[in-house]
Parts: sequence; structure tokens; C-alpha cells
Amino acid sequence: MSEVIYLSESIIDAHNRHYLFSPTGLVNPKDSPNGNQIYHLYSTGEISFQKGGWGYLQRSECISDGKIFNYQKLGLKLPKQAADGSTYAILTKEECKKFRTHMIELTKNII
Repeated sequence: MSEVIYLSESIIDAHNRHYLFSPTGLVNPKDSPNGNQIYHLYSTGEISFQKGGWGYLQRSECISDGKIFNYQKLGLKLPKQAADGSTYAILTKEECKKFRTHMIELTKNII
């Protein structure tokens, strides 16, 4: 299995696990409305966050990490689709950082 497919499946699996106990995908729904942050990892490598709970999808997203150079090489298709056509997964901050680091390494190795 290629590393890109493995990465994609790992991201999707982590995303889906958040829905096992929460229909909205919120990582800690009991912390809502003030204690929960929603983190998105985009297929572009961007990481964004917004307040969870009642504010979910009703507030602007803040970008914490920008697009990865040559992210197109990966061709990742994640479970959710954004208005601009990119895809994303709902993850924890730590998961986003870990997967983004892996994305960066893969883009360096793909010609």
C-alpha cells in the first residue's frame, strides 16, 4: 500500500472515530459551548479551528497553519467537502499536527 493511501486512510479513520459517540463529530461535546474547539485538517495541509458547540459552523474559521507547498501531489480526498472544493477532516489539534507533518514529509518524497 502506498504511503499516500495509508495516510489518507489513517486520517479518515481518525475522523470517523470522532463520530462514534458524537453525531456532530465534536471531540468533546460535553465541553460545549465554551470549552470545545473544532479543528479541521484540509487536503491542502491547512489547519483551521473554530469554537465548537452552538457556535459550530456559525463562526469564522481561524487558520493556524497554511497550505503545504505542492499539496496537490498527494491528491488527498478527505470525508468532508468545503465550499471551495477542498476536502477536510474533523480531528483533534494533535491529530491535525501529526498528519500535517506526515503530509509535508510525503510531498518532499513525491516527484
